[in-house]
Amino acid sequence: MATFASILESSARKSILVTSCDTYSGYQLATALLKHKGKHFGRVYATYFAANHLVEHLEKQGAGCIRLAIADGVDVIAKAYGKADVVVISPPVGDDQWGQKGGSVFVSAAAEAKVAGLAMCSAINADQMSGLPMLEPLCEMEKAFDRAKAKVGVASLVRCSLHIDLLWLFRCQIASEHKICLSAGANARFVPLAGADAAHGLCNMLVDPRFPPRTYELTGPEAVDFEAVAHTAANQLDDDIAYKQIGRKEMVEYLAQQREICGNGIELVADMLEAVDRGLFAKHCGDLEELLGKKPMSVGAYLAKNASDFKP
Repeated sequence: MATFASILESSARKSILVTSCDTYSGYQLATALLKHKGKHFGRVYATYFAANHLVEHLEKQGAGCIRLAIADGVDVIAKAYGKADVVVISPPVGDDQWGQKGGSVFVSAAAEAKVAGLAMCSAINADQMSGLPMLEPLCEMEKAFDRAKAKVGVASLVRCSLHIDLLWLFRCQIASEHKICLSAGANARFVPLAGADAAHGLCNMLVDPRFPPRTYELTGPEAVDFEAVAHTAANQLDDDIAYKQIGRKEMVEYLAQQREICGNGIELVADMLEAVDRGLFAKHCGDLEELLGKKPMSVGAYLAKNASDFKP
């Protein structure tokens, strides 16, 4: 059976393209792949909608950065994909048209370009995200992926749980107010993963011939709720930290004051927390541990590793 690794090994150019690298998910994956440049990859391309510090950093690391937008259409996007042997689609949530037309055009373009390898990132239970404008397009992207599979060489769908990294957006609140205030119930359970683990797991899927093309579901090692997250944070940061559920409007207003996130990102976080409330991220799966070859990072380990970010 052909794998992503065998495609890259047999190619003279050994090139890979990652979309939406102006978002943290795309950026983390491109960064992980760049560490293999010269060994598994001859060239790593990173696409973006709006240039920002993430894109600048990737350029400095040697990525070939290309601006692509949903509005560009299939032909333009497919031409860019033609530069690569393998295309990894991270949802273009930073695009102005995300939530209106979605990002299915990014998937259809892979079929048009007849790429040798296609991996698409989505969310666990994407087919149940109706009524959540920033997540609902993932269902259409998955349908487009199902249609595209027959026209590409190998294809994998990678569904991810909620990233625990979203706590970083609330670091000032945790440090100064000693509480975590989110628009989700204190007892809503979910199985969060660290974004870096997701990126490294996906990278291993692409370069290790032991991992066949299939659907992978990436989650953290354990189910938690936000009350437990606050308790863990208090232990790791040696501080009194409480959890408080607030309304969506209040949380959106808080996020709007943070420079690291704006536009679609704010509503995306709000929709993801509503998905947590619905129980859509409560599923546990061992795929990430298999890809990493070790247990994924727990909430406690994540907070311990990044403790300085959450202190005054």
